[in-house]
Amino acid sequence: MKFSDIQENGWDELRPYLDTCLLPVTGLSGAELPWEATRELERLRDALDLLEIPFKGRVVTYPAMHFTGTSGGGQSALLDDVCLKLRTEAGFRHVVVVTARTEPELPLSAANADLILRFGTAELTDSPDGTKRRAAAEMASLWQRHAANHADV
Repeated sequence: MKFSDIQENGWDELRPYLDTCLLPVTGLSGAELPWEATRELERLRDALDLLEIPFKGRVVTYPAMHFTGTSGGGQSALLDDVCLKLRTEAGFRHVVVVTARTEPELPLSAANADLILRFGTAELTDSPDGTKRRAAAEMASLWQRHAANHADV
């Protein structure tokens, strides 16, 4: 579910079910030509489809952080701060950063993210079924770890 699909008067009812926030990171530097920026946004859309469609009713996709510059230092601090606020102020139990960039292309770190999911171009185009399975397995693992850590014994 997209953040813009949630009405103020319906949030309290939905909140117990929508416990996971997806935070997309495009990774643009500002040097991209228009069609290059379009291509990056399309890749990110394809990556998000792996999570939004099968987990509708459990995840909320927030607005993307598009520009990250060329160095990850300041961006990682900003990303970590946003993840912290999504957890502590917006109240999401899980915060998952999603990008269609690989580690060498876009170094990211966020201690306050539960998971950083990266989907490279080849993975999105060459093995979509395997990529869907990986996305589902990573999300299931995240939720299972949380359930195991908070189980009443």
